Amino acid sequence: MLNAQEKYLTFNGYPKDAYAFVENVRDAYFDKDMPKVLNDFIFNIEVQLQNLGYLNQDFQPTEMLIKQFNYITSEEKQDA
Repeated sequence: MLNAQEKYLTFNGYPKDAYAFVENVRDAYFDKDMPKVLNDFIFNIEVQLQNLGYLNQDFQPTEMLIKQFNYITSEEKQDA
């Protein structure tokens, strides 16, 4: 489980969900300035992902994260 906080914002969840959340927020603010509190919160989540080995030193996904997403995708395909 991953836990990250910044002021009044909190994230508690699985690393794959944290990564998806970060990507979705970054996409939403693609060409806009993100509020400082939100930017710090996203950075805290990324640091936690990095500390857990899901992101490398350049904040890019590692094989561990990629395999989790591939496993879930394969599992979802089997359920369909």
